[in-house]
Amino acid sequence: MLEPHLPDSVTGALVVAVDDSPPALEALRFAGELAEGLGQPLTVLSVWNFVNGHGPAAQGDEPLSEAAWQAEAERRLDALLAAHPLPGVDVRAAVVHGNTTPTLLTASHVAHHLVIGSRGRGGFTGLLLGSTSDSLVRHASCPVTVVRRSASEGSHAH
Repeated sequence: MLEPHLPDSVTGALVVAVDDSPPALEALRFAGELAEGLGQPLTVLSVWNFVNGHGPAAQGDEPLSEAAWQAEAERRLDALLAAHPLPGVDVRAAVVHGNTTPTLLTASHVAHHLVIGSRGRGGFTGLLLGSTSDSLVRHASCPVTVVRRSASEGSHAH
């Protein structure tokens, strides 16, 4: 498998991985507060692929190009950041094509700190980390903060 090409904004950065899920939005909020408190820029990283990504609308019978998928992923990240602004934070958006866990592990080799959301399922199983969170906590090369959201307890970072 090819290594994903990461933008320069990931190197040495505080990075938050996002999609449009509620746990990712909690991670974005937490990372924004952390970046503001530290006076550092925040790289907001979105990873897409053909299996799990939200593809662009088809235009006739032409197959959709990778560039069209990339553009759609960039549009979705821009919309997410517009809907959830981080005033006072220098935000750098980055969109990468790849499989989520391997791409984030690669990012951890160059990032200073990685923040991710956890998709806990509630109850006993909610105490466990998801597969991406677990892999990153165990194998990342930089510190990882996993942000969890509990309906009764608010947000927590571990």
